[in-house]
Amino acid sequence: MEYILRETDIFDPKLADKFYDLFKDDLELFEDDKYYNLTVSFHVNSNDHLTSFMKFELPPLEKKITRKNSDYEKEKKYDVLSYQLKELEDILVINDIKFHMSTIQGEELEFTDNIKIVILENEPKNNTNKNGKKKLWICRSIMPSRPYTTSLINDFYAKRMNKLYHRFFSIIKDKKIISEILEVEETQDINLLFKAFIEQYGDLWMTTEEREKELINKLKNRCLEVLQKYIDEEQKQNDDI
Repeated sequence: MEYILRETDIFDPKLADKFYDLFKDDLELFEDDKYYNLTVSFHVNSNDHLTSFMKFELPPLEKKITRKNSDYEKEKKYDVLSYQLKELEDILVINDIKFHMSTIQGEELEFTDNIKIVILENEPKNNTNKNGKKKLWICRSIMPSRPYTTSLINDFYAKRMNKLYHRFFSIIKDKKIISEILEVEETQDINLLFKAFIEQYGDLWMTTEEREKELINKLKNRCLEVLQKYIDEEQKQNDDI
């Protein structure tokens, strides 16, 4: 479900009330045994309105920082976003709608005075305790600028995968052999080889320990298999001489 709150912004103290006015007619569409993700998007340009963040009145219990803090302005921004997200989460809570992920993020929305709220069904994985009972962990994230965060993640991803690529193939200089290891048509183009590596082993950059071991063992075994093939071929040629 997607809701567009018009003529408002992230600084609106009545944001949650405006959301509920749109949301209340759809309550019957949400099932008791389902879990959902909540994503709140505001226009990323709102981050430039520092005065509005500073003037935003937080309830006493939400005031976690003091002006003596050198990062006061940054932390006030996060406190405001956290508060608004919590207010919107409470609309789901009081209506018995279970969610396990919530996000508030600055986005390149079409209009600066809109708020977009998306609620999607998403069953959490491994949400049971040792006794087999369901235990819901709620994951919250705050991204003042999703484009900036995405850029950082992409940069980190590229560096991480480049490092892994060279870790495995720095000793193997022959791109023909690397092509065979990656099971692609023979090429001397490093970009095509790196792309093939990403497609097959891209999960290595951030995954579970078990999955990481699985992929590394797969790649190691493939390297050994292909290298052994070339060693055997070379040995056979030497024997024939």
